[in-house]
Amino acid sequence: MGETPKTTLPHKFLKNILMLDVLKVRIYPNKEQEISLAKSFGCSRFVWNFYLNKTNTQYEETGKGMTYCQMAKDLTQLKKLSDYEWLQEPTAAVLQQSLKNLESAFKNFFSKRAGFPKFKSKHSKQSIRFPESCSIKDSGLKLPKLGIVKVSLSKKINSKIKSVTVSKTSTGKYFAALLFEAKDLTNNKQGKISGIDLGLTSLITVFDGETCYKVDPIKPTRKYAKRLRIRQKALSRKVKGSNNRRKAIKVVAKVHEKISNTRQDFLHKLSRKLVDDNQIIVAENLCVKGLARTKLAKSIHDAGFGMLLNFISYKLEREGGKFVQVDRFFPSSKLCSCCGHKNNLLNLSIREWICPSCQTTHDRDENASRNLRTEGIRILETNTAGHAEIQACGETVRLVGTCAKKRVSEKQESPATLLCG
Repeated sequence: MGETPKTTLPHKFLKNILMLDVLKVRIYPNKEQEISLAKSFGCSRFVWNFYLNKTNTQYEETGKGMTYCQMAKDLTQLKKLSDYEWLQEPTAAVLQQSLKNLESAFKNFFSKRAGFPKFKSKHSKQSIRFPESCSIKDSGLKLPKLGIVKVSLSKKINSKIKSVTVSKTSTGKYFAALLFEAKDLTNNKQGKISGIDLGLTSLITVFDGETCYKVDPIKPTRKYAKRLRIRQKALSRKVKGSNNRRKAIKVVAKVHEKISNTRQDFLHKLSRKLVDDNQIIVAENLCVKGLARTKLAKSIHDAGFGMLLNFISYKLEREGGKFVQVDRFFPSSKLCSCCGHKNNLLNLSIREWICPSCQTTHDRDENASRNLRTEGIRILETNTAGHAEIQACGETVRLVGTCAKKRVSEKQESPATLLCG
């Protein structure tokens, strides 16, 4: 018998797979557009609060809440009433999207993924979503009932825009998050395998198999603490409800925004460098929520551990890399990276120690990053993550923690704490 001929797919099937991407840009609406946006923010907020209250009341009376379809039908009738005619000013899709978000919030609560939905306030950040009819025209962003809004684009978007979320910060700035179709450019990323240890003295300690280096935290909250204290003192002296108090609130909000932007800029640049240099990154699955309950809470929040791990995770996933998280109960600091001896007498105050077995001098953070890298490689090679328990140098180690389960993707092949791109 002859060989089976090879089949080739037609050219029309060899197109790049489309994926969704998000780009957040700043927009500059004029006075009329600002008024229109303010009305849309208010209507969307009212619809959320109105039906959240109505759902709670109905649940208390009948034991059943309201679905999106029930709320949407009721909203249509509500608009016809003379007292609520102003709900017809924004586009209907914006209000319907607010109801969809409310239904999703209830589903997340009952699935124990989030807390109970809260009522929205006009004094905090405002946002609405346009789920359709959005496009880029004449270097501006065209939105329903707003027209073309001036926008500052960092890159060209040539594909279809699926939705646009417009938000207004407490400092009065407007932003738009564009959800659009993009080509899947995921490739087989090449690079090193590095283990990173997170800390407060050194934000990260990186070991790539050859060299080890540390990156210090920038501590933006402490950097701007004096400026924030002065602004808050001035705010406390203002009369409640006065225009001067509203101005002082905005001044304080600008300091908080400066702190947030400084932290995010630093973590974005750091995560980008790590992703560019490495194919696989191994980190410890810290319980940041638990650490934030200790006396080091301010420093923990200032460092942004969770934000850094999130940035590394999604950037590696986009580029075809892998992010491995080792369970928090793995004794990375106590194990000797040379002989595997475990030092049970090691506490947080000891930054350097000598292994009693092989007499090797260890820097606490460097030793932890070496052990994390070794454990990450073992997880990848043996695919044992997710088993009930594994003996690591004589100690029982749980490889799937509470926080790790939340980070695991549903498309993952195994229950390991491995996020594959």
